[in-house]
Amino acid sequence: MPHPSPHRNPAATRRTVLAGAAAAGGAAVLPLAFASPAHADDLLLSTDFSTGTTEGWYARGAVSLSVNADGNLLVEGRTATWNGAAIDVTAHIEVGARYQLRVLMRLPSGTDAADLRTTVQRDAAGSTAYESVKWNTAVTPDAWTEFTGTYSITQAADKLQFYVESASSLTPVLVDNFTLTRIEEPEIQDLPPLKDVLECDFPIGCAVEPREVVGKPAELLAKHFAQVTTGNQMKPDAIQPTEGVFDFSKADPIVAFAEANGMRVWGHTLLWHNQTPAWWFQDAAGNPLQSTPEHRALLLARFEAHATAIAEHYGDRVWAWDVVNEVVDPEQADGLRHSRWYEVFGGGSYIGEVFKIARRVLPRKVKLFLNDYNTEFPDKREAVYNLVQDLKRGRIPIDGVGHQAHVDYKRDPQLLGESIDAFKRLRVLQTVTELDVSVSDFMEESLPATPPERLVAQGWYYKELFDVLRERARDLESVTMWGLYDAVSWLRTWPVSRPHEAPLFFDDRLQAKAAYWGVVDPTKLEPLPE
Repeated sequence: MPHPSPHRNPAATRRTVLAGAAAAGGAAVLPLAFASPAHADDLLLSTDFSTGTTEGWYARGAVSLSVNADGNLLVEGRTATWNGAAIDVTAHIEVGARYQLRVLMRLPSGTDAADLRTTVQRDAAGSTAYESVKWNTAVTPDAWTEFTGTYSITQAADKLQFYVESASSLTPVLVDNFTLTRIEEPEIQDLPPLKDVLECDFPIGCAVEPREVVGKPAELLAKHFAQVTTGNQMKPDAIQPTEGVFDFSKADPIVAFAEANGMRVWGHTLLWHNQTPAWWFQDAAGNPLQSTPEHRALLLARFEAHATAIAEHYGDRVWAWDVVNEVVDPEQADGLRHSRWYEVFGGGSYIGEVFKIARRVLPRKVKLFLNDYNTEFPDKREAVYNLVQDLKRGRIPIDGVGHQAHVDYKRDPQLLGESIDAFKRLRVLQTVTELDVSVSDFMEESLPATPPERLVAQGWYYKELFDVLRERARDLESVTMWGLYDAVSWLRTWPVSRPHEAPLFFDDRLQAKAAYWGVVDPTKLEPLPE
């Protein structure tokens, strides 16, 4: 099961915060969400094994469950990573509501550290899905580790089982203090909608999962945003998990919501080295594809079948597509990522070929983009620029470039502006596709809560960044946030558990932060901390 939204966010060049700024179809999982228990006031289910029994937990797979002398649930005898302990939560979960799932885990004395995780198995209408609640987190015998996440469903389920498992180890596990709490939903604030504030500049978009198109998150989404991107539901593994078997059930509810609320839809993504099923790169016998003319033709035929099915299903309801995602690597001599696509083709010739296929099968009005991260840095900017220039010279039908803009609150906003200016020379459309602003001082930083002064600094950063973007509004088709509110951000899970991360406009309680006011009305910001 792929980790939701596993985008890269490479180490970033840091700068000093400008002191002068102070004067200027399925289920919904919020991975590693760490919702605040202070607001989660409806406890529905809890177990602490104080009765000496398993208190409703049962074996999942070939395992043995027992309560030890310390009053902890011991899970042992595991023969597969998915073996563990499970508890049925079906009766407590309602469509559209949000819930916090919390449990403590530790390893028995004398065992090695291992990555554990918590998951929900959702069974509905004869199908089964496995949805991460808290992703892989290191656990040791030395102390209890808290696994907390938020969960919701968008459609009724026949059965929901919360369970503990591991990434690769078959270690025994100790479990304690499980709680299931319904989160009290706040009212959506009566604020100026972002889409109205930015209407004269560019459409403001948001990447979403199915969880954001029901309940209060859906209300927040419809109020503030004019465009949506499907975070994971249009990636290759979601659309075509098995060759020839296409599944649009996860993406369709998002598209339908967007259309019902007058929002444009951005497609993400047709080709990516990640979240692509293994069968794409295997022959009929299951052997790895080789760099031969036959296997190149096979890969292109598979891409054409994939893109054709999408075109037949969505037509021009999706107005633009990331045709290729993250194919550039400035550390390589030729500036290209050496993915399996690259290996089979012996280079980057496949990029032009898939653009030609996309242009042939998708409606003419649908725009075709190349999307990548770190385009604000000079080395990546140059590598992407050279690729797009070569495609244009070869008359490849590429319409535009997407700047992901996964930045941090100390990265110079002018860097992104310089990249937008540079690509104007190629006469391509441009868009910001995946904007978020990390509040971490370094990538592996993990704090229990967000330092308040960083949220203030982030508000000023958003002010400064949107000044840069608004100055270039004529050059931008849209600006899209990578997530609706902080609890759903991928930065909570990558590259380590980071419960302090708060990169978006709205907090875990769907309330506007300084980041929002930095865009809407900077006069409401507190002075920038020294």
